Amino acid sequence: MSSADHPTILVVDDDVDLSGIIRLILTSAGFDTYVANSGQEALDWLAGNRPDLVLLDLMMPDINGFTILRKMRANEPTKQLPVVVLTAKADQETRDETRSMGADEFLTKPINANSLIDHVKRALAGRRR
Repeated sequence: MSSADHPTILVVDDDVDLSGIIRLILTSAGFDTYVANSGQEALDWLAGNRPDLVLLDLMMPDINGFTILRKMRANEPTKQLPVVVLTAKADQETRDETRSMGADEFLTKPINANSLIDHVKRALAGRRR
């Protein structure tokens, strides 16, 4: 799906405007970026594609990010995929819960382009070790 030069990232966020901005930031940074604007769309996409990383919003109306992360970690093909959680919930309990579920990085909204790229690169590097 991806090359070493252009890692593939799946952005999962129900906010169409925000996911478009994130896609623009990541594409400009050299990543191949795909967007899913619902939890079900993300699960469907993951069933047939293998990104190098998933950028995952927690609060979505259909299937929330916690459920998606749980399903990813229980599924052999997606078990080891790096996941950067992106959420407006900045509390420690949410951070701890996503870490215990296997998230690699935690990023709070509103996003900062440099911070987003740093978190993505860190998560990718961490999984390559």
